[in-house]
Amino acid sequence: MKNKIISTWVYLDSEEEKSKYPNNSVKAASNSPEFQAIYWRCVIVFFKTSLLFHKEHKHILFTNAANLPLVNGFNIEAFFQENNIEVVTVKNKYPLPNGYFNTFRNQFFEFSIIEKLSKSIGDTDSFLMLDSDCIFRESCDFLFEKLDKNGMALTYVVNRDIKYSINGLNGYQLKELFNEFGISRNEPPYYSGGEVLLCSGTFVKKVAQDFPALFQQLIARFKNDELRFNEEAHVLSYFYYKYKAEIGGLDEHIKRMWTNHNYYRNIDPQDVHRTIWHLPNEKGLGFESMFNAIVNKEFEFKNHADYVSYAENMMLNPKNHKTDYIKKIKQGLLKIAIKLGVKK
Repeated sequence: MKNKIISTWVYLDSEEEKSKYPNNSVKAASNSPEFQAIYWRCVIVFFKTSLLFHKEHKHILFTNAANLPLVNGFNIEAFFQENNIEVVTVKNKYPLPNGYFNTFRNQFFEFSIIEKLSKSIGDTDSFLMLDSDCIFRESCDFLFEKLDKNGMALTYVVNRDIKYSINGLNGYQLKELFNEFGISRNEPPYYSGGEVLLCSGTFVKKVAQDFPALFQQLIARFKNDELRFNEEAHVLSYFYYKYKAEIGGLDEHIKRMWTNHNYYRNIDPQDVHRTIWHLPNEKGLGFESMFNAIVNKEFEFKNHADYVSYAENMMLNPKNHKTDYIKKIKQGLLKIAIKLGVKK
């Protein structure tokens, strides 16, 4: 029997690994309880929105946490038990040395997850793993069906401009690395976002088999100060091409939605119809509001339309982010200075 697995993950930084993450509303060290509570709230909302549509599917949380905490008095362990959500403990086998890329040493934790999963997943099973700051608008079963036709993986291309640098590499640099690692390309490859992995069990097993050797090569390139894959999405993009995934097969169905108009907002009218919403700016706002509704048993809807309307208001309404007038004034002055040639 083919399994459909829906999952997310939480990695808790140790004292040695602590850093600050730009998209987290709590400006504390990443090993602090208040910082980590942000992600636990996202996890609860993630699974709750999935369970609206996928009660019959297997749900898994992958984490390095030894215990599940109470968040605002909410018992996460009890919630998981009530909803048959499995918790799989994973040790990070691939910590990065200091200075490898920015300050994040857990960039390759996803490959420890893949390696762990490879020991139990069936070749024809379907596996969906998303960042925890994602929610479901509707059932994703049609995406599992689309995956069956491809047989390996479907990807989300974040930006199709090959000159655009994402996490330190552009399309031409990716092409150079692909060629050096055995994937000959005449044109630069596309970068597929790491917030979603939709693949078959066969793909999981192939990546699990290949990554340890690749990791050793990347560490060697770091020591020699050579061009390398900086983060997990660079590596996954490489494996997508190596194993002939459908590049961009998820583009219509998921989007990295930036919602804070004080910094950058990319919300289009059709975004509300996408199956999966990735909402980095909403960790400390929309997700907290939804989490509180779940805690207070107010996350109930008469029909699907009511749920979508609620989600749109909680997550996509620009009025949720109060205007930062000081920032607006600074931006305006900068534009004037650039126009006058005072500043480039």
